[in-house]
Amino acid sequence: MLKVKNLEFAYRNGKVLKGVSFELKSGVGCLLGPNGAGKSTLLKCIVGILRPQSGRVELDGVDLIKLSFKERAKFVSYAPQEFSINFPYTVFEVVLMGRNPYVNLFEGPKREDEDKALKALKMLGINDLKDRPFTSLSGGQKRLVLIARALAQDGKLLVFDEPTSFLDFKNQLLVLSVIEKIAEKLEKLVLLSLHDPNLALTFCDEVFLMKDGKILMHGRIDEVVNEENLNLLYELKTRIVKIDDRKIVVPDKLGL
Repeated sequence: MLKVKNLEFAYRNGKVLKGVSFELKSGVGCLLGPNGAGKSTLLKCIVGILRPQSGRVELDGVDLIKLSFKERAKFVSYAPQEFSINFPYTVFEVVLMGRNPYVNLFEGPKREDEDKALKALKMLGINDLKDRPFTSLSGGQKRLVLIARALAQDGKLLVFDEPTSFLDFKNQLLVLSVIEKIAEKLEKLVLLSLHDPNLALTFCDEVFLMKDGKILMHGRIDEVVNEENLNLLYELKTRIVKIDDRKIVVPDKLGL
């Protein structure tokens, strides 16, 4: 179980996280909210890239904030929104980087680490890309490689920051289907951030509506994502319609 308690974080130009608290017990949890809500900052505090001014982040009772970055990386796997490298690492080498928390600096990766990297590539169906330069891949392929790297890292919690950003419609569905499969098949806890409530309704179990550095409300996705809450979250009128027992969010046109 992931527990976030009273998390506070501020940059020089102001406070971004304002007493954020929530719990995620199982499945796929989604931070849903507009740009500037604090979603990426919150995820970076959870994985250890940023250190909050106050609050706690616990995973199965372990206070992650007290751990070193390397030790925390054994508990939490992370795929950032953007990942750019200039050196032409192969796909296999990028995925193998997920094993860095377990690798002795003077010995290098072991056979076990290489096996886990290969297993992650096969699970995501991209083993045929393993010898290609990462820089030569399409946006959707790169995203799958980063998910494979997070999977090879083997944390109890997988964190994905905007995993569908810059992807076309088909690749958005592909990436989230893979994440959903990982959570279900491997019984991993997943926390991700999204902008599109329709994607959240399709692939997520729990939702945390985030705005202005606070969690406005949270709970089961089908209970929390409704017209009233979305209107409050995005400050625009929306309608929710049902098609074949599926909820679809339809926004009204903006009167500019």
